[in-house]
Amino acid sequence: MNRSSNSHSSMFLMEMMVAIMLFSLASSVCLRMFATCRQISGQTRDLNMAVYQAGNAAELIKCALSDGQAAGEAVFPGCIQNEYPQSTFDSSHISVYYDEMWNPCQKTGSTFHMDISQTRRDGLLLYDIHVLPVEKGKEAVYTLTLKLHEPQRP
Repeated sequence: MNRSSNSHSSMFLMEMMVAIMLFSLASSVCLRMFATCRQISGQTRDLNMAVYQAGNAAELIKCALSDGQAAGEAVFPGCIQNEYPQSTFDSSHISVYYDEMWNPCQKTGSTFHMDISQTRRDGLLLYDIHVLPVEKGKEAVYTLTLKLHEPQRP
């Protein structure tokens, strides 16, 4: 009778070891899936906000050009500067900086930045809008090119 109970104990122990191994394998797969989902969710949030911010800048430029502000005065980068006073700019380029929650901020402590440049070609105003992480070597989160006819000056 001792042999039978000894054999059942070792079988039970073996079953428990297999169950624990399967459980640990399943939990490691689930943890990896959760980590991947969190990473994808963060990338999606950043992409959505980059699209929103680039679209907002494009609409500001279009509105400024169509308003009649263009009659005799330089619209760019003033239309963006009015909306984002903490941005840095020169006559053909402006940079807007954002923190990790996509609030406009100073260059120091920023996580993302939006670079907008203006060029003229064949009677068109071309605006290249790039939303990038501040870290060097990372690719653009979103890029938008806006082509507008240059308004007629009186």
